[in-house]
Order: sequence, then C-alpha cells, then structure tokens
Amino acid sequence: MPTIIADAGPLIALIDAADCHHEWAVGTIRPLPPPWITFSSALAEVTHHFANEPRALAALRRLVGGIAVKESPPDAVLGLMERYAPMMDYADACAVLLARAHPGAVVTTDHRDFAIYRVPFISLKGEFR
Repeated sequence: MPTIIADAGPLIALIDAADCHHEWAVGTIRPLPPPWITFSSALAEVTHHFANEPRALAALRRLVGGIAVKESPPDAVLGLMERYAPMMDYADACAVLLARAHPGAVVTTDHRDFAIYRVPFISLKGEFR
C-alpha cells in the first residue's frame, strides 16, 4: 500500500474550515487510505499556524492520533536544503526525504515547490507520480 506523507498545509486545511484549501482537503485528502506518516517539523508548522490554540491542538491530536511520525537525519535534511537553497525549508526537506524512503506521495498545498523537488505528491493542482 502506498504511504501518504502529510505536509503541514493539508493538516491545517483539514482542521480549519475557514482555510481556502479545506474543501479540497476534506474531499481529496481525508479519504486517502492508511498508512499515513508525518514529521515533527510539519507538526511544528501546524501548531505555530494555530498559535497553540487549545481547540486546534485537540483537533490536531485527533487528526494525527493514528499517524506515525518519522524523522530524517538532520545532516541529510540540511544537505538537501543546501542543494535547493534558498528555496527549500526544513519541513520540505523532511517531506522529500520521507518520500524517497517510503513508496507513496506527499500530500501538500505547496504544488510549486514540490513540482521542483520531483518526488511523488498530491496537491490542489494535481498529482505528480
């Protein structure tokens, strides 16, 4: 079964009904079958986005309760960031490395950057496999 690698954008969209990507996330991302994985820098982006608001944290806990959190070695993350500097941030590098390690796709709201990284992804503008 392909692995779904959850970036921060879709997690935010699934939690926030006012997010411009909410309908897409609910209709396209929520139905994707397990296994799902995410990474701590994506979770950090989500919690920062919601300013640690308790209801958003509770919603995030429910959303990721069954999702594995996987990490990449920091030296690999930083090396990949150097390759794509200055465009790639830490979370994008984590997602790319996970996509290379696990057959599946990154779900993201960041179509432009992930099209450049050339890993399988699903976004509002389509898929790259």
